[in-house]
Amino acid sequence: MARGGLRERNKRLRAEQVLDAAALLFRERGYEGTHIEAIAEQALVAPATVYNYFATKPNLLMALALRHVRASLPERRAFLSNLPEEPLQGVIAFESLLARQAMRRLSRECWRVILSATFLEPEGPASRTGARLNTLILRHYIRLVLRYQETGKIRASVDAPALAEILLALTTQYFGNFVAAPARPIESLLDQTERHIGIVLQGVLAEQGLVAHISERDSS
Repeated sequence: MARGGLRERNKRLRAEQVLDAAALLFRERGYEGTHIEAIAEQALVAPATVYNYFATKPNLLMALALRHVRASLPERRAFLSNLPEEPLQGVIAFESLLARQAMRRLSRECWRVILSATFLEPEGPASRTGARLNTLILRHYIRLVLRYQETGKIRASVDAPALAEILLALTTQYFGNFVAAPARPIESLLDQTERHIGIVLQGVLAEQGLVAHISERDSS
């Protein structure tokens, strides 16, 4: 291997060591209770190395968020390839998947920091990373809407990107409410999703989809 290639590989490995250390300490000590020096010690690197790779603790957290997304993509793609029959069921199940993936890898405190970056540093790198995360989920929702249009559950005349933006805006708010509460269960997030998203979808469902949804509710 060429010297330059080996150097880049070692750099990537050290960066992963730092991310692994940060993820561990954020969970054990909390985001605010973890300092860069402790992350460096856990990762067996100098603090200057952490600053060189990530510059700030928020940037390090955003790198963890991006790593979380990359690790989560196969499961999300598999879900979108085999959606539940009805659109409301699909949105609820997708939000359940997103929430469980999020809690699997980062704490509520970390997600509060990520969600607040847009307001605290509108032009900062953390805010840009948060926008990338939202853009990816928006693409997932566009794909979800298009699939239900293909199966005749959502009217073909509906603007898929516009509907996806509405779904993303509402579910992002629900997720924010969820992580803001210290011990709120995921089920409460899904209950809120079902109540409000159900109202939104009633206006765009094709007739057979609406009838199927109503029949299911009446029989339960």
